[in-house]
Amino acid sequence: MKCPKTQAVLLLYDQFLAKGEIIKKDFLLNVDASDITFKRYISELRCYFANFGERYEIVYDRKNDVYRLLKSKAPR
Repeated sequence: MKCPKTQAVLLLYDQFLAKGEIIKKDFLLNVDASDITFKRYISELRCYFANFGERYEIVYDRKNDVYRLLKSKAPR
């Protein structure tokens, strides 16, 4: 399904909270977006966490091609 950027980023955040990780290829199939667009969505969430004090970080596991949402250890 094609969806606007805002909805796609919110969906990504929601799935991170529910599952703790995102498999890029599965997410891309659901939102009909490119690899570059997915990276931009991840960047948007990282900026949100940095700017608004959320204690999360997104880590990429290259071996398994999975993005994980982790509690940040850095104090805010």
